Amino acid sequence: MVNGKVIRGGGFLVIVGSYIWLDQTFTNNVVNKAKTVYGGLIGGGLGSMYNACSSDSDTLKKLTSVSLVEKPHSDLKYSFYSIDNPKEYLDGSNANVIEKGPYALRKYSVAHEVAQTPSSLTSASSPDPNGNLEYSTANVYLVLDRDVASTSNMERNADLSLTFSDTKMILPTAKRALASHLSMNDSIVNLSPDYLSFLGVVNDEVNMILSLKCTSEQITNIGSGKSQCTDNELGDFTASNCACCMMDDDFELAKSRNTGTPPPFTNCNSYFDDEGPIMSMLSLLASHDGGVAIKSAGEKKYDRSGNNFSSTIYGQTQIHTALIQSHSVNDLMFGFPSAYLGRVAFLSQIEYAKRSLSSAFGKTELAKRMLTGQVDEDLPFKLGNAARYTSQVGSVCFSACEDGGGCSGYAPGRHETTNVDKIKLGGINCKPYTTTFDTIAKCKAVDAALQINPNADGFEMCHCADGSDDWTNKGCCLASGMHNHNDLSGQGCLFEVAGIVDPNYAGLDMSIAGAIDLGTALQTWIDKEVSEPSAEFLCPAAGLEIDEHAKFGHYDSFAGSDEHITYYHTGNDRIRQDDVSSAESKAHTTAVSGSSGKYFQPKGLFVKVGTSQISDGYPMKIPHPVYVPDAKRSVDFVFEGVREKFVRNKICGTDTCVVSARLKPTATTFHKSGDTDGAGLPYDGLQPVGHVKGPSDSGRPEYLHQPLFFDGDEKLYSQEDCTYVERGDGNGIKIYRPKSDGDPGAFDESASESTYQLVEKSYVDQNSDDFQSHIDIEVATGLGARQRMRFGTSYSIWECNPTSHNKCSLAVGSKGQNECYASAGSSAFDGLGVLDKNDLTTLGRNNFTYPCSAANLITPRVVAGKILPMYWFEESTIHATTGEIDALADIAASYSKAGNVMIRVFAFFTIGMFLGFSMLFLCLCFEKKHSFMNSETPSAPATKTETTNA
Repeated sequence: MVNGKVIRGGGFLVIVGSYIWLDQTFTNNVVNKAKTVYGGLIGGGLGSMYNACSSDSDTLKKLTSVSLVEKPHSDLKYSFYSIDNPKEYLDGSNANVIEKGPYALRKYSVAHEVAQTPSSLTSASSPDPNGNLEYSTANVYLVLDRDVASTSNMERNADLSLTFSDTKMILPTAKRALASHLSMNDSIVNLSPDYLSFLGVVNDEVNMILSLKCTSEQITNIGSGKSQCTDNELGDFTASNCACCMMDDDFELAKSRNTGTPPPFTNCNSYFDDEGPIMSMLSLLASHDGGVAIKSAGEKKYDRSGNNFSSTIYGQTQIHTALIQSHSVNDLMFGFPSAYLGRVAFLSQIEYAKRSLSSAFGKTELAKRMLTGQVDEDLPFKLGNAARYTSQVGSVCFSACEDGGGCSGYAPGRHETTNVDKIKLGGINCKPYTTTFDTIAKCKAVDAALQINPNADGFEMCHCADGSDDWTNKGCCLASGMHNHNDLSGQGCLFEVAGIVDPNYAGLDMSIAGAIDLGTALQTWIDKEVSEPSAEFLCPAAGLEIDEHAKFGHYDSFAGSDEHITYYHTGNDRIRQDDVSSAESKAHTTAVSGSSGKYFQPKGLFVKVGTSQISDGYPMKIPHPVYVPDAKRSVDFVFEGVREKFVRNKICGTDTCVVSARLKPTATTFHKSGDTDGAGLPYDGLQPVGHVKGPSDSGRPEYLHQPLFFDGDEKLYSQEDCTYVERGDGNGIKIYRPKSDGDPGAFDESASESTYQLVEKSYVDQNSDDFQSHIDIEVATGLGARQRMRFGTSYSIWECNPTSHNKCSLAVGSKGQNECYASAGSSAFDGLGVLDKNDLTTLGRNNFTYPCSAANLITPRVVAGKILPMYWFEESTIHATTGEIDALADIAASYSKAGNVMIRVFAFFTIGMFLGFSMLFLCLCFEKKHSFMNSETPSAPATKTETTNA
């Protein structure tokens, strides 16, 4: 018979054993495993498992890698906007703006000048010396208009320096990504940003033309009663007590009062004669730069003489403007020469150069200093080393020129040469070099005249600004010279217009047929481009859930500074020429902050044991700031929300995927909010960035926004309101884009079955996934897995309100010939004396009006302030490597395995507890009542005894 005590003891042992087994399994496979996983994901309390505190960390190796085969590249797509009807737009009609593209590039970036430095973002009492990863970035671009093979020869040394070896690595071929109907030579017609920069310096076209003859003080003296400057005084900044000229109304009024005898002044309008030397020069240079034609022979002249235009002194029968130009996609992306700015910006700033120099220099020496960039610091529009740049352009464009025919065609492509200076200029349009090529004939004529008579009147020897004698063979940027009384100073000079992308040094690799040498390109960038170091915070202080962990992966500084001016706040509706210099302006400075997009604050482990993931895919409910370099500020990204049917976003490794979260910009990105970003604009959805962009001190009207004004004001899609310039509605914009990826053909607004889609806000909202930026992150670790950053850039024409811009009053039209600012004109007329008003009325000059923008002479009807899109881009980068995703999947698998072990143990525990308690309670309750507790042998029956009484 089994003893009941033994059974009860066995049951008790089963219960206790099961409990101990469960407890140990729970501790080891749940608690300790969860602690291990959680601690790993947040880097042992250092912010993230991707911290770079150790000098041999995988993160440091990844971020400083120069293996272009392994490290992430970026794929870029640019879509440009071309004005289909520029002449009509500049004449006051709506602009038909056509989207072209996308044009595809691949960008490779490497870090150089790498160092680990302490960070200002930590509050640790003893900051880690490796808190920041500091570096400068070098970029190179492959144009994907064909299949491209490429090589690299970079190596990273132990001290983080770079070496360029003789051994080359061949990268996988990058496939063509450009549609068959697109080409890098496609023409884009739009506003010229650098011309807008220059126009901001001179205020407007009228003042710009006058500045070619007079100093700023002499222009200010117009109408002041001061005498006319003599020929010798014009342009002499020491002659500050005379006037440049007399305004047309004053000139005609004085003439009428003097029985038809002109006053002893130059009529300012004489400088505006289409057939005169100044206007002829401006039109010729604008045409070299691709400026559109806005007037033809037979139309009225700009000088308001009433005469018709016939031709310029150079034989042009059309007048061209530099305001809107046509350029190839290649030129817009990577830069191109400007003949207009090379000469006109030089001539208009001679006064500034003279004022800045403590010693007086001769004309030639002064020009040399200006044209080699030596006085740029004192010039409001920076010329750079125009002399050297002109010579470089000549090295690729001289062969495209013909005597008497100018220059045409394109320079050799980047993939056709190994010369780094020629590579940078690969594929540019050579037409601007025509002005340089012309110096050969002119200077040879000068030389011939001086050979005959060294003192020949109206001739002076040519001098190249770079000190060479290139005028004898290929032409040059002239510092001085005179041909038949025509001053040649600045002739032939080319200004370098920067591209919207970067300089590109990706040229031919001679060792492998048809390949691009990326290593040499990056080495050239490092040697030639200015370093602008940035620093990322990758080693926070140790601890759990401390504040600075939220800044893991954030920039501590960017492009050489820990703060940047984003714009100047004035409270005005639009950017103005004097915003930067005005005492009433307030510089809006923004501290560098936000993630680089590669790393974010980790959430850690927030899923139950046994699941196959380490994250539920839901990030922390906080804004995630991401630094946007084009905006010089961060933009808040937030979780997109739960998708339909709870479909999760995923990122995949070799054969396993992990859950991720998609972040998108907030719906109020670039919206006005009092005195903060976006203020000073009439629309939501735009960030003013132009105050600190371009080659001038005054900036330009440039705005950043999401593509196609996504999340912006609906008014941006039409912009026909012109009340702010006191003009009837119109001169707005209509944006069109192809309906399909195929060739849409030529745009035809009147076509009944158009292949183009008119872009309206409803269309953009319905297709938001095509235009909105997004970043996919692995929530637990904060790893930025992949991103698509999408932003657009637009420009507008400067305002020229005579009420707020006194210089703009010089463009007044007294016969009602202009269309804007009638109330300002009435006030100006009413402010005149009675006699002047009566006499002007008699002359029919009593209806004062003004042009509608700072383009106030050549195109007076175009309205300022309309936001014209120039381009938008998408930059796609996969930051996470396959190995990193596989590692996360392994962690998830390990965590899941531990949970599964726990589940099985719990099942056995349940069974064991049932048996144990059954054994225990059955013994206690039924020990004397159940025969199965004893022997199964039946007991013998009792014997009955009877007793008998005697």
